[in-house]
Amino acid sequence: MAKNLSGDLTVVSANRLSDGVVVFLDDSGHWTRKLELAALARDKRAGEVLLERGKAEAFSVIDPFLVAVSEDDDGTIEPLSLREKIRVAGLTFQVIASEAVRYA
Repeated sequence: MAKNLSGDLTVVSANRLSDGVVVFLDDSGHWTRKLELAALARDKRAGEVLLERGKAEAFSVIDPFLVAVSEDDDGTIEPLSLREKIRVAGLTFQVIASEAVRYA
């Protein structure tokens, strides 16, 4: 059962400029592909601060933004929206990339 489904919990996400991969800002200010390593903001103000930090670290990414997430009892983080679940899974990017290689 999720601890929070209201969207108070957020992480910062963006796409890496070099290859379009979805990345998340971690606690050390670096971008990671792993959602479980993302820095977690637990309220609105912390989310705003985290987003500003993401924008300041946006040299290798494009358009950082906040993603509402939930946290399970075991600490597992998962996006709330279907769009973000798809982005995290990477399914559409992988399909497009494989089709591009196939027809190149």
